[in-house]
Amino acid sequence: MSGRTRKVESQLKEIVGEEVASLSDPRIQGLVTVTGVRVSPDLAQATVFYSVLAGEDAEAAHQGLQSAAGRVQAAVGIQTRLRRTPRLRFEPDPVVDQATRIEAALREVKSDDNAEDH
Repeated sequence: MSGRTRKVESQLKEIVGEEVASLSDPRIQGLVTVTGVRVSPDLAQATVFYSVLAGEDAEAAHQGLQSAAGRVQAAVGIQTRLRRTPRLRFEPDPVVDQATRIEAALREVKSDDNAEDH
């Protein structure tokens, strides 16, 4: 990955994060955190990874983000100096999901160990 690509990803993460935080959609408001951005080599596409606050409706948050994608993309176009604005696609962050599963498994193991000790 080139330095330019990393710089664009960093810039997009900051802009998209600010825009998502400012959205008034109750499906998103205060519940979604932008965790990363990956852009295609030609900078035409950008996948925005996000996490949802535990216990919240992840599907509703995804729908809210998809419906706001045009507004967020417009903000990206205004705030960047790219020739063309990357098309944004929102995806749940798989790393957050994996960490949650690992944490649950560790809790289960610890719980089983405590049960065996008593």
